Amino acid sequence: MLERTRLAFFVIETQAGWTVQADGFVYPLCGSFDDAVVRATREAQAAGRLGFASVVLTRPAQNRPYEIQWTYGRNTCPPTATEEFRHAAPNLRSDVRH
Repeated sequence: MLERTRLAFFVIETQAGWTVQADGFVYPLCGSFDDAVVRATREAQAAGRLGFASVVLTRPAQNRPYEIQWTYGRNTCPPTATEEFRHAAPNLRSDVRH
């Protein structure tokens, strides 16, 4: 079996809020750290189903290294991943129609 291509989803805190970055792509802002982890996990799950060895990485503080939060094929989806960002402000949610 061929080795899967690795793809990391980074949960990053910015001055404007939390976001997810992967392979040069920056996702829209999330309302909280938890929402960003949910988004990253959902995207990593989708990438895993497409054949990528995906992982979600978070950093507990700016001066600390990233830590593995979730790995495709090893971890189940966190319970909050089914909640579609219910805590995010309406203009930051991915389900808002413009």
